[in-house]
Amino acid sequence: MTVPDWDTALKEFEAARSAFVDAYAGIPDEALAFLKPGEDYALGGLVTHVVAVLEHYQLVLSAVVDAEFGEVRPEDAPGFWEQQRLRAHAGLQPDEREAAFAELERRHGGFIATMTSLPPEDWNRKAPVWFGSAAEALPTSPGDIWGWLNGHYLEHVGQVQDLHKEWVAGRTG
Repeated sequence: MTVPDWDTALKEFEAARSAFVDAYAGIPDEALAFLKPGEDYALGGLVTHVVAVLEHYQLVLSAVVDAEFGEVRPEDAPGFWEQQRLRAHAGLQPDEREAAFAELERRHGGFIATMTSLPPEDWNRKAPVWFGSAAEALPTSPGDIWGWLNGHYLEHVGQVQDLHKEWVAGRTG
């Protein structure tokens, strides 16, 4: 993976987060619990999903750094993903919106703080990471994790927009 310089990387990460957050501009609170039939995520549930993914990869990054890039098997708390799936499926109630986006900001800032605490030469330094029940460890660098999270934000921007259009169509159709 070709990794941009730190300043560029952080600007790209911030732009990806902003694109995701901005996708919710103009979406009314009552739409946040909308779940399209067959979807895994309610419109507001995408926020809780993105928060969970940030939390998970912060755990991975911290494990790698704490092990000084030695082999790690980071494990989420028992039931973490099951609970996340329930929350993502349920979406958000209007009174949960502010707290959900505040948690997104907190997790985003925590990841940035960890990344910027690393010496630049560690950006591409690989550690063997065992993900779930994988058959082998995946060589993983902080830059890889940054790329996954950056792409994850962007992956859901269009989904937010599509779900909002579906919600509007259901109200007017």
